[in-house]
Formats: sequence, C-alpha cells, structure tokens
Amino acid sequence: MVASEAKFTFAELATAQHNLKNLGLYDGEIDGLYGKLSAAAFLQFANALSIDTILDANSRLLTDQLLQIPSVVRHLLDILGEGDRLFLKFTNAQRIFVNMGQADHNYLGFLDRGIYGCQTGKKKSLPNRSFAPSPLLNHLPDYADRLSNLPDGVNVVSYGQVAMLAGTKVRVKFQPYPAIGQIPNIENIGLEFLDKSIENACISIGSVVNGQMLCRWIGRNPLSNVQFWSSTKILPLLYTITAANRADFIQPIANCLVSGSNESGSGRTFLELAERICSYEEEGSMTSNALSAGFKQFATPSALENWLEKITGNQNLAFRGRYGEKPYFEKPTLSSPTGTKILTGEREAHRGDNLISAYDLTRVLSQIAWHRHIPPAQRIPAAQWHSLTSLIRAMGQDTARYVDVAIAALGLPYFISDPVVISKMGFGYSDQRKQTELTYTACIQFIDRLALSDDGLPLPKLRSVNMTLRAVLNLKDSAREALEIDARMAATVTEILRRIVTEELI
Repeated sequence: MVASEAKFTFAELATAQHNLKNLGLYDGEIDGLYGKLSAAAFLQFANALSIDTILDANSRLLTDQLLQIPSVVRHLLDILGEGDRLFLKFTNAQRIFVNMGQADHNYLGFLDRGIYGCQTGKKKSLPNRSFAPSPLLNHLPDYADRLSNLPDGVNVVSYGQVAMLAGTKVRVKFQPYPAIGQIPNIENIGLEFLDKSIENACISIGSVVNGQMLCRWIGRNPLSNVQFWSSTKILPLLYTITAANRADFIQPIANCLVSGSNESGSGRTFLELAERICSYEEEGSMTSNALSAGFKQFATPSALENWLEKITGNQNLAFRGRYGEKPYFEKPTLSSPTGTKILTGEREAHRGDNLISAYDLTRVLSQIAWHRHIPPAQRIPAAQWHSLTSLIRAMGQDTARYVDVAIAALGLPYFISDPVVISKMGFGYSDQRKQTELTYTACIQFIDRLALSDDGLPLPKLRSVNMTLRAVLNLKDSAREALEIDARMAATVTEILRRIVTEELI
C-alpha cells in the first residue's frame, strides 16, 4: 500500500517510520511508503497504547510525537476498530493488573480506579494497588461552563440537522428534543457492533442547530425495565434539587445543609454528600448506599416514582427500593446556609424494586447536561442550572474511569479538548438471576480536533453524547465474571468513543 492509500503524506509517514523505528517497532527503510513492515509496526503500536504504559523519557517523547500527527491517530482508530481488538487489549490489561496485585474481583482495574487514583498501600487487601489520578481531574471545575457553551459555527461546528455516517451514504436526521413525558423515537439499528453481553443500551447524540440542541436516539432493548444498581443514585439527588428549587428557586443547593433527626450538629453540605455518593469516599456509616437511601427520604415512594414517570413517559417503571442499607438520615431536612429550612423529609419507608430502563437514565442525564440548550418546557421541571451544577460536579467524580482509559487506548489525548465526563456506575451480583451485572450512564462531551470539513480541512467539531449501558455475564464464576465484565465495559465505551470520532456512529 502506498502512503496516499493509507491517507498519509510522504513526510508524515516518513516521520512516523522514524519514530516507530526508534521505538523498536519498525525494521524497514524510512521511505515514506506504507508496506507490510509499516502495517505491522502500526499494529504493534496500536496494541501497546494504554493509560498505564510505563515508558522511559525517550520512548514517551517518541510516542507523544507520533500521537500529535493527525493521520497517525486516524490510522490507529481504523486499526483498533478491527474485530474484538479493544476487548483483548482491556482483558490483557486487567490480567496484568491482577498479576501485579493492583486489582481483583473486589477492586477492579477500570470500574474502581477513581478520579483521585489510588496510592500504594491504601487498600490493605491489595497493597500494590496504585493508579495515578485521572487526567480529567483538572478539568472538573470547568465542566459546568463547558456544558453551557455552544460552538460558534466558525471555529467549532456541530453536525447540523442532517449528517452522513462515515463510509456509507446513509443520512441521519436530528430531531427536536422531546417534550416532557414523551418517549422519543429510539432507532433499533446502529448498535449491532455491541457485544451480546450488553443487553440494554440507549444513546442520545446531540447536534446544535440555531442555538438549540437537537438529538438522535439509538437503543438496544432501551425500554426494558431492569435493575440499574447504583447508576440510579443520581435520581434521588436530582429529585432533591428540583424540590429545593421549587421551594426556593434563587438559592443554589451546593452549600445547603442536609441533616437528620438522628444527627448532632448542623449537617453536611449537599455538594459534599453528593460527591461522596459518586466517588465512594465513605466515612464510617456514611456510605454511598446509606446516603442514597437517605436522599430518597425527601419523597414518599409513590411521589418519587410518579415524578420520574412524568419526566420520561415510562409508565411501567418501578422506583421504590432502597440501596441495601439503612438510610443515613432519619427524617432529613435541607436548610439554607443561614439556617432557613427548605425541605423536610418523609417518614414513609422505601421498599420494593428499582426497575427502570436505559432510556430513563439517558433521558434524565441529557436533560441535566443539555439544560441550557433545550427549550424551557423540555427541561426537568423546577430544576435550576445553579443547582444542577452541583450534581454535575459530583458525577464528575464517579469511580468508573472508562472514558479516561478510552482516550488513552485510542491515542486521542492531543486531539480532544474541553472534555466533560459526568457518569455514574452500578455493579453487583444478582443472587436471583445468578449473574454479574455492570451498568454505566454517562454524558461525554468534547471538542474533536481530528474532525475535518467537507473539503478535507481541519475543522474542530463538538461531540456531545449521553448513554446508558447494562452488561450481563454468567460464567458460573462470580470472580471471573467481575473481571471480564469490567474489561468488556471498558472496551464498549472505547468503541463507542472511537465510532463517535470516526463518525461511524452519529
């Protein structure tokens, strides 16, 4: 294959060959021609890309230089889309984590990585567990502002109302955001690439047209009501925000104090507790599960369930369960920083099932992330942006770092700017169904600096996608299931990100 067929210029490929040769991956002539030796070198390089690769200074420099060449990264994206290469990559990485004592079935390599990383010796059962803080940690304070901004249409663009899937002549059309209580048309084609273990999925892709966020919905069993584990913990927090904003629409909720009749003192701020729920930074009985059960006490079971039904239009959901632990708060109250009482909790216990759909979570998350860019009538009733930003900040601290490893594995660090990743994972073994289940709901937004105009010139493009995934695995070995399902989810999120960038998925 000549360089032009591989979409390299002569100079780009010669530079790439030089760096690959110095990395010990290429054994041919530096001739600017793409042959078998170049193909083999790129394949080795693609397989080696990982968030945790430890390189010496010279190898790091050579790698960084390669990943700053747009044609190199585009070629890597093509290579990594072949077969089940990404799953093999993450399976091998998980195996290395286990062999090095950095992960086991209780503390997984991707799901439990944490935005703040993990220092050696912090986990007694895994003294060698050590992960660096997330590369997105420094971006967290800017998430709300980035979600507020729109592309200017000149320096950064969006898809427009109609877009064409890469490699095909198939055109897709973005629709206005659905009204409250209206279930949109969710297409059942476009996700055939998902592994069969991904039993439920709902993806909403956004495009800005005339200052409004239009969207396209795609799904696999998106309306099936099933257990989404801890991914649903964002819902009691969101309900509390809407109830507080309805009572006092001026007061931001971040520094409002939450306390219970069983506590002494003035309580803790809403933001701190929301962050603890998402980051699993727990303190004694103040666990993520207990706090989430406590926030459910701000509504009766029927009121919370009806609230969610009215927003999403799913009349068959059930949302009356707890999270396996006693509520941290007894009859909680929410007060302003000056002590004015805003909300008082209910005494009625929450007992029953939490069975909702992938669509429900994607719908609610899109209303949070796109709040500023959808018509007021389509927004979550009563919710104010000054308070939604607290939930955005909390969800930015989710323990699952699938997008972090996806960006690294695809070689995209130099071509993704202004990232926003807010998410909530869920994980558990179902004794009733005898299987391990992992759920992940996330909004991923960034400016893609690999994007090209219709004329083939660089033109950065806004990518904004909300998604909910549920993976199920039954291997009759819960420890093996946990490790494999974590690798599968990492590979799935990575493949979705790859397809978003290549525009195979719009």
